[in-house]
Amino acid sequence: MTYMIDTVRLNIKAGNGGDGCVSFLHEKYKPNGGPNGGDGGTGGNAYLVGDPSLNTLIHLKFNSTFYVERGQHGRGKDQTGSNGGHTFIKVPIGTVIHKMDVNNNLEKEFFVDIVDENPVLVCAGGKGGWGNSRYVSSTNQEPLLAQRGEDGQYEVLFLELKLLADVGLLAKPNAGKSTLISRCSAAKPKIADYPFTTMEPVLGVVNVHDQDFVMMEVPGLIEGAHEGIGLGDQFLRHAERARLYLHLLDGMSEDPVSDYHMINDEIRQFNPYMADKPQVIAVTKMDVTEVSEKREEIEFVLDEEITKATGIKPTIFFISSVSGEGIDQMLGSIISMLNDLPKDLPLPRMDKIDEDDGNTYKFKSRPIDTFHLDDGVYVIDSVQLERLLTRADTRDYRVLLQLWREMTKMGIARQLQEAGIEVGDTIRIGKAEMEWF
Repeated sequence: MTYMIDTVRLNIKAGNGGDGCVSFLHEKYKPNGGPNGGDGGTGGNAYLVGDPSLNTLIHLKFNSTFYVERGQHGRGKDQTGSNGGHTFIKVPIGTVIHKMDVNNNLEKEFFVDIVDENPVLVCAGGKGGWGNSRYVSSTNQEPLLAQRGEDGQYEVLFLELKLLADVGLLAKPNAGKSTLISRCSAAKPKIADYPFTTMEPVLGVVNVHDQDFVMMEVPGLIEGAHEGIGLGDQFLRHAERARLYLHLLDGMSEDPVSDYHMINDEIRQFNPYMADKPQVIAVTKMDVTEVSEKREEIEFVLDEEITKATGIKPTIFFISSVSGEGIDQMLGSIISMLNDLPKDLPLPRMDKIDEDDGNTYKFKSRPIDTFHLDDGVYVIDSVQLERLLTRADTRDYRVLLQLWREMTKMGIARQLQEAGIEVGDTIRIGKAEMEWF
């Protein structure tokens, strides 16, 4: 048995970039061959991919942490490290992705809506570090610096599945939703004569006049559903994307008008947008004698109340999922309405598409290089310089001289001088400390 899991949290770490290499050509008869350290490879990306064959997130419930392959380090002879392989995580179509604050898991913001099978980049791998051959110049024939690879992005994502369907079945418990969807489609929900038989959404494909549409049974709703009573908020989430609602009213109910208003009040309080969608009203259990005998009375009262509430005279169907009475006419009306309704547009994506290769990517802003004073120490906040110093020997005067040249190119040396730094003052870059000269 497969259980319906519709929310899950993922921890994803993209691959780090490989480190650049410090290497020099060692070859017979070439005593001054020069630097030949290769660049590191790029770390692998993490993608989410919509899979039409999935309808639950259960495969991620106990496999929620992903570490993507890192890029390989550069090597001598100008050999670039190989790139890390990408990781593709399959999710059902209709999954909504939220980014969570790494330091506060209660805060989340919308990121992307998975509406098709195109891969969506969620964590970018780090770029590979430059090898020392990149730093050779007319004034620096022996570069001793190479970059550490960039760290891959780390994200905590909250995945929320909202099933895609054309028609959502709404009703109180035990109104006959399961019997109806089992008669109209190949879906086989659990059917019994007690409330809350269905505990998770059920999808079925209905064929009418050679046209197909997807019908979804939402488990029965009770008063307070929008606040989570009876798991109603979890059920209503799946009904948000339906194009229209088939509102079933139990013909054996003592007050079908009150039932109608209760369901509509719940969906309005959960999401006002849902209350504006078109509805088809159907009274069930016409195979029961006492219901069929009250048909005219029920129709009159519902017609009057719904017209008063909406300003539109409703078409009310009286059906029996047991005998099939009225179902063909109701389905024909539904397919006509669907043909006139636009497909709901997906929420805008937060990523961009590279038209050259079709892969998704995100723009990343370059970190700003700054510094601040900490107990007399000039602390330089520069990811680029930290990457350069990861494997550098700061006791070597030549390394310090090359570092000063890089700081001059980046404008940091000028900022420090304007701030009044003097020879002998201490600067700190990452974990490395050295004297200013």
